[in-house]
Amino acid sequence: MAEPVTLQLTSTQAFTGQGAINLQRADFADVGNLKSARVTAGSRVAQDFFGFFGSGGVKAVTVFATSNSDDPRNVFRICEGTRVRAEYRLGAPQTVLIGPGDEIAFVTTSGSSVRLVVNVLAEPEHARLSDETKKISLRVRLTSETGFSSTGAMAVSLNWSGVDRVLEAHNVGAGALPLEAVDPRESRFVGYSWRVRVSGCEGLVLAGPGNRLTGDAELQQLRPGQWSSPRSVSHDDLLSVSADSKRAGSPTVIAEHEFFPRTPTSPGTGTEVPVPSSPQSTIDLSTWVNLSVNAAGALLTSEGLEMWTHEIEATATTGFHGSGLGNKSMAGAFALEGMPLDQLASLTVRYALRTPGVSHILGRPYVNLLIDLHGDGSVLKVGVLDKATNPQLSLLTEVSTAGPQEHEYTRSWVGGGKLKIVNELAGVVPVVSLGLGWLNKVFTIADIVAQYPNAKLSRGFPADNGLPADLSMPPLWLVLGDSLYKSYSRIVVREVRVNG
Repeated sequence: MAEPVTLQLTSTQAFTGQGAINLQRADFADVGNLKSARVTAGSRVAQDFFGFFGSGGVKAVTVFATSNSDDPRNVFRICEGTRVRAEYRLGAPQTVLIGPGDEIAFVTTSGSSVRLVVNVLAEPEHARLSDETKKISLRVRLTSETGFSSTGAMAVSLNWSGVDRVLEAHNVGAGALPLEAVDPRESRFVGYSWRVRVSGCEGLVLAGPGNRLTGDAELQQLRPGQWSSPRSVSHDDLLSVSADSKRAGSPTVIAEHEFFPRTPTSPGTGTEVPVPSSPQSTIDLSTWVNLSVNAAGALLTSEGLEMWTHEIEATATTGFHGSGLGNKSMAGAFALEGMPLDQLASLTVRYALRTPGVSHILGRPYVNLLIDLHGDGSVLKVGVLDKATNPQLSLLTEVSTAGPQEHEYTRSWVGGGKLKIVNELAGVVPVVSLGLGWLNKVFTIADIVAQYPNAKLSRGFPADNGLPADLSMPPLWLVLGDSLYKSYSRIVVREVRVNG
């Protein structure tokens, strides 16, 4: 490389990204090895860098801010005329390549000082370098004295708090938050996975991304203080939050938005839920899928996740792997995929019984877990949590949640991390064994993990009888009935909570 030239540009006004910066080489003062000038108009630097270099060739330019450097809305762009080729956060040093016809355009929220270290590259040098976009996460904190409404677009001016490292606005008005107010980048080369948490409110809380042009929004219901599942959003989207009113005694309603760079390995499709890691994590009911067989089903309703079986015997054409003429309602969730087995500490199902008097264990919800013993998909086992007829095998407790008239119940997993495992489990001694039988043995998670340290919850097809034929199963599913069950049962699942 040739000897680099270091240029510092200072402006008391915000850079807009438009217009050439009105400076020539003679306008720069020498401060040691630094060449410094004040910008009074324009926001773009041409390929000759104010006459310090020729307009041809390829240059490596290290760009960074020396003031106002931590506001995530400050960016610089590599432009070819009106086309934006790439875009970067303006903060820590980043090296980019500039070719003939390229310009660097700065966009900031206020006056800034930026520095450019420019090198002319020989051909072998420029072949070894490539542009690299720095990926960071963003946080936005909004407060309201009256709650939030998702109608229309919010007119909001966000301020950057360098102390809390968050964009914030207080006492905001109605409407959904436009993503472009958070990230004004117009190249649209990037997207985010977005989630939101609303607290300090009471009543119904809804959140989800919306289309700015049509106003269509896919909203999910949240509890106050609960993070939404991650959703994919892009430049034009509206981030809709609806919270009815402030809770008595709370100083304000708060909506905390978080944005994470979207990558091919974490697309944030809206059907994914992060592995529960907080003290209390509720699996969003809108993400459960229907896996039911024969005269059974599962459907999300205004009351919750409804599951049912009918008093019908299946025909010879059955949906089970193996044989079976019964009915089996199954609702599955992929929320726990990849969770190490030893991190699963508790599980609670809150539900309403819609067929009072049904006391058979198959007419109330029980739990199946799909365990990948080696962590590589080679050996899959089904773990079962049910209210067994034999007390020695019972792994769920049940209490009446809302009294006998409402038929509301809560089932919780107890027993020191014990699981029933379908069929045998090589190398592990059961803590309860009632002899031969496909569900006659209970193991502890600690003993399972001691023998299989890579055991985790996974998706796959374990080829057990009683499962849907030719269908990959999720890490967790709720069940009513089985392959021989021919009774009418109906429940409404209100909540499934893991590790809390």
